[in-house]
Amino acid sequence: MQKVLSRLAPVLLLLTVFSYSSCQKEDQDSSTSTEEKPGQIPGMGNDPRPPEGPLFTLPPGVSLIGNITGQDDGPTASDCVYDGQGTNVKVKMILQNDSIGAPATIEFPPGLVITAITDGFQNGLLMERIVVVLPPRQPGGNAPKCNVTLMLSCLNAQDKPSTESAIYTFGPVTSSSLINDFISKLSTKEILYSKFPPTDPDWNLNQEFIQDALWNLTDGKGLTNADLKHIQDLPNK
Repeated sequence: MQKVLSRLAPVLLLLTVFSYSSCQKEDQDSSTSTEEKPGQIPGMGNDPRPPEGPLFTLPPGVSLIGNITGQDDGPTASDCVYDGQGTNVKVKMILQNDSIGAPATIEFPPGLVITAITDGFQNGLLMERIVVVLPPRQPGGNAPKCNVTLMLSCLNAQDKPSTESAIYTFGPVTSSSLINDFISKLSTKEILYSKFPPTDPDWNLNQEFIQDALWNLTDGKGLTNADLKHIQDLPNK
């Protein structure tokens, strides 16, 4: 009997070590998992953490005059750009070209987050690239200015839509894998306000579909089959 136990001892030891190692790895995997989950994205939904990603900055030679504020009105003759894909968060800003003799190009990229400084207001998300070109400043002349309004989708369903009393700031270009996947799904679709006739009912309906789908990511449990069907049915570029 002792000889049998002696022969089995190395095998039993190996099984014990393997079992402990497997359990330890499983515990480590579950505790260090970085998989992003809907409803738990920093700065979005009810998550109190700031949104994550590289901070957006204006290019050299371009400055922001005053604050970024909420926008209640529609486009006016003073706007050089009024565009985006949402209506819940509309923000306006005055940009100035300080460079002499050279135009200034500002690119607002997909995934740009505009964060609310004023408590209780929604953060906004841009899902389509918008480019603004400011004419060059002439020697001895005034610096060219541009009134820009960005039309953004809401990232926090429980907070308030933009109003003129709300102040915002440039946030990051989101690093969220869930949000970037959503933006990728929309990248072949025509979603910008400027691509439709003014007050077009189809654009309004489309942006509502997009907003509801986004809320399912930021405040819910993820995209539904209905969301995916709505995205598929959006007009192609």
